[in-house]
Amino acid sequence: MPDVLRGARLFTDPTAGALDITVSDGVIVDIAAAGSATTGNVIDLDGLELMPGCIDSHVHPIHDETFATVAQAAVHGGVTTIANQLYPNADESTPDAIARMIRESEGGTADFAAHVRWDRARSTSDIAAAAAAGAVSIKVFLAHPDKSIQSSLGELATALSQAKAAGLLTLVHAELGDVVDELFAAGFGSQGSASEINQWRSPAIEAAAVNAAAVVSRAVESPLYIVHTSCEASMRAGTAARENGTELYVETCPHYLFLDVDQAPPGGQGFVLPPLRPRQDRDFMRSAAVAGSVDTLGSDHCGHGPRSKPVDSIAGAKAGLPGLEAMVPLIIDAAIGPDAWLPRHRAVEMLSSSAARIFGLDGKGSIGVGYDADIIAIDPMATQSLSSGLFHDAAGYTPYEGRSLSGQIEQVFRRGELVVSEGNAQSIGGGRFIRGSRRSSRSGVN
Repeated sequence: MPDVLRGARLFTDPTAGALDITVSDGVIVDIAAAGSATTGNVIDLDGLELMPGCIDSHVHPIHDETFATVAQAAVHGGVTTIANQLYPNADESTPDAIARMIRESEGGTADFAAHVRWDRARSTSDIAAAAAAGAVSIKVFLAHPDKSIQSSLGELATALSQAKAAGLLTLVHAELGDVVDELFAAGFGSQGSASEINQWRSPAIEAAAVNAAAVVSRAVESPLYIVHTSCEASMRAGTAARENGTELYVETCPHYLFLDVDQAPPGGQGFVLPPLRPRQDRDFMRSAAVAGSVDTLGSDHCGHGPRSKPVDSIAGAKAGLPGLEAMVPLIIDAAIGPDAWLPRHRAVEMLSSSAARIFGLDGKGSIGVGYDADIIAIDPMATQSLSSGLFHDAAGYTPYEGRSLSGQIEQVFRRGELVVSEGNAQSIGGGRFIRGSRRSSRSGVN
């Protein structure tokens, strides 16, 4: 017997009528006015608002976490699909790495996809193999502490060309790695002060890398996706590249929208790369999100535990912030809170529908007939206070500790199954590997 989710309204249009959403075998089969459905097990959602389950396009299951633990933590934050950053081992083929990710994800609840790192040590045939094994993208680092992983612009050209032939998108960590290395060797950033880090990994260095990557992308006519865009200069570089004909997508992260260098948590707990920027960059990134220039949000979640994130020093700290469970609540508040600045439809686009389209995640990202019933039910009248004690990741802290937010996730459905209710897990495990299909272009995006 199908389930009928009854009485809720859509988050994007709460003034419209309440709905019956009928779900069968995990898929939405009918949407009608509340009370219309005559067959099915009725689940009362009166007074709640529905948005598609979030697709977190940037998750790192590293160090203190596993593919399974992030897939379990994710659903508590309204994330029903995660796109893992998958780093093959040196002696491991790309298909074997994807098979390992699938095995190690057993026990996690969110569905999951794979971004596969490519570097100079790997054959170009690995890129076609990644596509055949179901990856949604490859990832190239223009800056990385491990120089065997850091790619040159020439190597990026090779990767982009091969990815285009394979039907994959290329993700780029955009900083000028050689410049970053020389500045650090000269002492910039070595003391760990916020001002030094913003010189060492400056907005100009990030923007220059975006410009360079876009030139290469345009030359080989292959689409480009810039991860964790942090600042005005980089955002403007991406916008200019689009105007020049580059098919370019922009991701930003919650910490670049809700934190700045003056709001950083102490010591290593505020250390992320690119670094937190001045308030004017945060405000510009918000305006870009509103305007539609930002395509997707990815938490860039890194669950580094306390040993890796000392509060008294940045020296020796691992880079990266936790954000897997905080991202959706922060965006809900940005759309409906007393200081709301983000249109509701943009919240849904950046959290769900754009990522599904860009990465070819068929059946994901929308509440519509034929789509997977990945649905978040939100109480818009509730308030909550973020606390690491309520989260399920391995970090043990959140950079948003104590932040009061409007709206609260009441229930989370993954493919029609209630997996979280009032903060408590109702089902554990069952996450599926989502293979990528060939993407559509950026045309038509607001």
